[in-house]
Amino acid sequence: MAFENLLGQNELKDKLNRVLETGKLGHAYMFTGERGIGKKTFAREFVAAAMCTNRTGSKRCCRCKSCTLLESDNNSDLLVISADDGKSVISVDRIRDDIREAVSKAPNFSAKRVVIVEQAEKMNEAAQNALLKTFEEPPEYAMIILLCDSLLQMLETIKSRAVIVELKRNTDGEILEKYRKKREESTHLAQDVTPELVCSYADGIMGRIDEIMNDGDAMESRKRLSELLPGLFEGNIEVKNRVMELIDVKSKKYDFIFFSMISFIRDAMVLARFGMRTKIINADYRDALHALGGSVGYYRLKDALGVIDACYKNLAQNANGELAVDNMLIKLGMRTASGY
Repeated sequence: MAFENLLGQNELKDKLNRVLETGKLGHAYMFTGERGIGKKTFAREFVAAAMCTNRTGSKRCCRCKSCTLLESDNNSDLLVISADDGKSVISVDRIRDDIREAVSKAPNFSAKRVVIVEQAEKMNEAAQNALLKTFEEPPEYAMIILLCDSLLQMLETIKSRAVIVELKRNTDGEILEKYRKKREESTHLAQDVTPELVCSYADGIMGRIDEIMNDGDAMESRKRLSELLPGLFEGNIEVKNRVMELIDVKSKKYDFIFFSMISFIRDAMVLARFGMRTKIINADYRDALHALGGSVGYYRLKDALGVIDACYKNLAQNANGELAVDNMLIKLGMRTASGY
């Protein structure tokens, strides 16, 4: 069966396997779910099986021309469209011209000619309306796959003509299974990533496991943050500037550092309230976080969580990032509740 090497999403696997087994494939599918949930991975597996010319039930043969070319990312029957570098939208020209050309010809090697549109929510209204024309009169051999983090920005006319494939968050057990497999398969991973940290940060999203286990810089930034937090709450300007550098607003790769800041503060609150033996996420920094809770205090730390959460939401809404973070860090350094 297809998807046998992928963890989680068992209901989704059953649904897609039944479609492949019957051979009654639709012309348009929309894979939706949070960033990192596995949309691209599952869509690629589904597409590979649909394109296979010698499929048995739902399982692709891995030997036909289509399968071998897909393995080397060299199958001309598959077109992947995404926003151009530096662009926030997928233009109407990309959709109208590229998709029209792609589906105008029968597949060369495969059972289907497939177009995958990544981050489909970046299509503006004109681009979605251009796509609608292909949805309404699709060639029998064509299949269009849309990958989107959220359905909110997709036109109702698009959603009504596509099969919605929703990926749900994975269980902690599935997250830990992937964590253990990665540990077994490679010795070149960040060694200080604990199961508790993985489950808490992943929050059911598989892609976040790779984000911290493959990135030694992330764990180094976490270590530096733990060392800087006391000075930040003391209002030390030099420390504030160093934390600003860790957050790195320009690259927009700040999710893990925000998570670390919030989880450190929550752990410090728990330790301040319930003592050293209390279970926490960041057990490797227990002594430092206990000291932080004692010096800053439970209620000031609680207020700090609200300040950090408000800043993170502002960043998600495309606020002035550097100004938002600078204001957040200044407020965290204020010693009175009125600063919050």
